[in-house]
Amino acid sequence: MSFKVISRRIDGRKVSIKMVDGSLVQGQVNVYHDEETVQRVSEIFTKLADPFVVVFNATAEGKSGRVLILNKRNIAWVSPEDDVSPGEDVRPADARGSLMDRLRRT
Repeated sequence: MSFKVISRRIDGRKVSIKMVDGSLVQGQVNVYHDEETVQRVSEIFTKLADPFVVVFNATAEGKSGRVLILNKRNIAWVSPEDDVSPGEDVRPADARGSLMDRLRRT
């Protein structure tokens, strides 16, 4: 029997994404992928064959904290944000514990 181990490692980068319909999505994309070496946001769109990209902690249409799965063919452009350093903890907010837990750690 064979099986694939699914990684839960997240190496997120903040992005702004303009869709072809004119809507704007802001959030984070995971540049860590098991099968391919991806170090930059641009490589998600040029190296990976998957037609979809997952955006987490996303804000779109006035709603925030969402997880969106976007078809790459519907994306007009992507702008990486520079304020996230590689290795910074960018897991989705619910994966970091409660607000009180996070306040206690700071």
